[in-house]
Amino acid sequence: MDSVTEPSPGNKGGILKIKPPEEFPFPFPPYSIQTQFMEALFNTLNKGELGIFESPTGTGKSLSLICGALTWFIQYQAAYKQQLEELVQQNNVQKDDNDEDDWFAAAAVRQEVNHQRLQAKEELDKIKKREEKIKRIVDRRKHLKVVEDQQNVDEFNDLFKEVKWIKKAVNRELSQGVGDEDILLEDYNSEGEEEDEENDPDEPDNRLKIFFTSRTHSQLTQFVREVKKSPFGKDISLVSLASRSVMCINPSVKNLHSQAAINEKCLELGKKKSKSTKIDTDELTVKKSKSGVCPYIRPSGIENLRDDAILGIHDIEDLVESGKKSGSCPYYASRAAVPLCDLVVLPYNTLLHAGTRKAVGVDVKNSVVIIDEAHNLLETITGIHSVGVSGQQLSSAYSQLTQYKNKYKTRLKASNLLYIKQILFVISSFIKFLGGSPGKDPTLPVGTREETKLSTVSEFLADTDTYNQNLLKLVKYCNVSQISHKLQGFVEKYNPAVDPTRVEETKKGVGAFLESIQKKNQDSPKQEIKTDGEPRKPGSSPLLGIVEFLSTLATNFGDSRIVIKTGSTLAGAGIRFLLLDPATQFKEIVQSARSVVVAGGTMQPIDEFKQQLFIAAGADATRISDFSCEHVVPEDHLLPVVMCTGPTGVQLDFSFQHRDNPKLLDELGRVLQNCIAVIPAGLVIFFPSYDYEEKVYKHMEKAGYLDKINQKKLVFREPRGTGDSDKILHEYTRTVKMRKEGTQGAILLAVVGGKMSEGINFSDELGRCVMMVGMPYPNLHSPELKEKMNYLNNNVAAINGKLAGQVHYENLCMKGVNQSVGRAIRHRTDYASILFLDHRYSRSTVQEQLPSWIRKQVRVHPKFGPVLGDLRKFYKSRTENSLNQ
Repeated sequence: MDSVTEPSPGNKGGILKIKPPEEFPFPFPPYSIQTQFMEALFNTLNKGELGIFESPTGTGKSLSLICGALTWFIQYQAAYKQQLEELVQQNNVQKDDNDEDDWFAAAAVRQEVNHQRLQAKEELDKIKKREEKIKRIVDRRKHLKVVEDQQNVDEFNDLFKEVKWIKKAVNRELSQGVGDEDILLEDYNSEGEEEDEENDPDEPDNRLKIFFTSRTHSQLTQFVREVKKSPFGKDISLVSLASRSVMCINPSVKNLHSQAAINEKCLELGKKKSKSTKIDTDELTVKKSKSGVCPYIRPSGIENLRDDAILGIHDIEDLVESGKKSGSCPYYASRAAVPLCDLVVLPYNTLLHAGTRKAVGVDVKNSVVIIDEAHNLLETITGIHSVGVSGQQLSSAYSQLTQYKNKYKTRLKASNLLYIKQILFVISSFIKFLGGSPGKDPTLPVGTREETKLSTVSEFLADTDTYNQNLLKLVKYCNVSQISHKLQGFVEKYNPAVDPTRVEETKKGVGAFLESIQKKNQDSPKQEIKTDGEPRKPGSSPLLGIVEFLSTLATNFGDSRIVIKTGSTLAGAGIRFLLLDPATQFKEIVQSARSVVVAGGTMQPIDEFKQQLFIAAGADATRISDFSCEHVVPEDHLLPVVMCTGPTGVQLDFSFQHRDNPKLLDELGRVLQNCIAVIPAGLVIFFPSYDYEEKVYKHMEKAGYLDKINQKKLVFREPRGTGDSDKILHEYTRTVKMRKEGTQGAILLAVVGGKMSEGINFSDELGRCVMMVGMPYPNLHSPELKEKMNYLNNNVAAINGKLAGQVHYENLCMKGVNQSVGRAIRHRTDYASILFLDHRYSRSTVQEQLPSWIRKQVRVHPKFGPVLGDLRKFYKSRTENSLNQ
């Protein structure tokens, strides 16, 4: 195999280039654009580049990613191993005639070669050790019995050490006093904890892997199924990671009401120790004399689940189901499988948040990172790292923690009391900053006006008088002591009736308010608690969100802002951390990974990814490559039309200044009445916002248009919440396919950025037409958006004569448009029309931001008549072609 290597073969991130195959393994003959996609991807990975890949939905993007990346991966691994073997086996550098004249240089060369050989041998030993582990797992599964030699006992002990690592998430719990041991804080020693972290025995795993991530669990599940169907289904080991809330099978943990509460409860159960533990080497099981740990954290069961994950390709649901049957934790089994797997499938938050990556043991160094559905990657990174707390949370946390301190202050160690007082000081400072009073009902008027303002982190810390607090140390204390979990246990147990003798110490301020709470709950101590007048669900602690906010505040200085919202009451106020530069959080991935690939159906504008994601993260422009392909659907299967006026000649201008005009809304009703007479089956209409969709719906209902439309196509509406979305989509689908009650299909009113605009396939009859009403520009008066635009204007170069902030504003709109219109064409034989209802779509600057496969076919009609003519001709030709086939 032809290859070129750097002098240091021990560096797996080194440039080892391999020759592309003449044909890529594929489950069926690939389209030409799929072959081009795989060739471009192979070259990107081969050169260690940062790639931006655009392939319209319906072109087999997932399979192209799988087959292109895994073809390179398998060939690279084989070439790398062969290179190591050759280097280990080569003889010492032969002595030549010049050695006597320059013996010092010759000795240096020999020393360098020997060093390379030693590195190569170490790497080769690691590869062989992994191969031997996999072989032992295969043999164990093949023979359906446990191997009893000492080698496997050692392997089990290694796994058991890994399971014990769970317990290191927090300090060992110490009983203090009589009763309430489960909710009392243990003695805290920050120095001892630091020593534990430094002595962590876990070895870093820098073996080359592929990390694949996407937006939702359903998309990850679909990807895993595609891997199963691919030619690599039996050659690649794959594991799917997910959050505890998705993978937990312990009902007492899974049923908690927040992700943070689930995490804390899992760690609390995982850290507890039994009094004695005995390993039975005959059955490789652990027998405990006393319970206290999570019953599903069983080393032998976790080992079996890990083996299943390594040897077979399972999605998240498969692993969870296996865990339920065997009574073993799939969350920790999947984590245990990561070091031995080639392909790791994980959700966005796990990969894109540095703290979460570290917590689950994901190290992207020298590996390949593939981020699918990356069209909103910049906004996603910003969202993940933008954390906020409400005035209600602050008030509830202050009330609960004060009661906790008063009840246990005689039993808590001095270090715990000191930290609790510091936390209370910080919370009270935030409450006062928002205009409230610590310990008072947050629903009472506070005399401040409703406004939103921004400040820097340093200004916020100074204004709240918390600039001299060591927030990092405080956050570490909260995480290690699990004070949020202890506090929640206290609240649920006492509901929250505190010791009357403690309350009587003061009759005003905090004491008076706490006493009033107690009196309200004396008659029904077992009912759901109320803290500061707010009903609370068991399992959710307001302190958890505050700790997360403090953590973000302590670790994210620089290009960020604090958004401060004040109101007439403390309950209506809040504070939020806003990340302005997502590249700072993506920098570690760009600099550590061998190659990073961002892919999506619509990645326009590509320059935004280059400038604001890769180059801003420190990448050299020469390392960035991009690939974009056309759609596989024939050109005559698509009809994109810009509609500038309606049937009576009213200009379609849905800009903010004109969109509420009754004449315009009437014209929209007439457009729909005319179009549904021509468009068959399903029609999906996207609006810029839920508020505007509701305004249009009410106007058409009042003006009588809705009744006339329902006579031909039943109208369904996307709900604001996600709870009823599946039900509405099911009813819409049933109506389109059944054609009941004399209707000719159905209409679905959806919203750009809503659930229906991403991840839903309106293929075939479900989406014979997609209609865009107006342009979904975000609110230009939003303080957060203004600050983001100002930041870009000051830090990013102008693009084609436009300020970077203005370009960002326009991009937010067009990204939403492109995602929405992409819902229609889903496969090669599908067909649909796309109607852009706004004269602004006729501008060349707007059309340039549409996907190329749509842009080159756009027809602009100043008058309405030709639009109906084009639609009739288009659907008639498609129907005739279908009959002739």
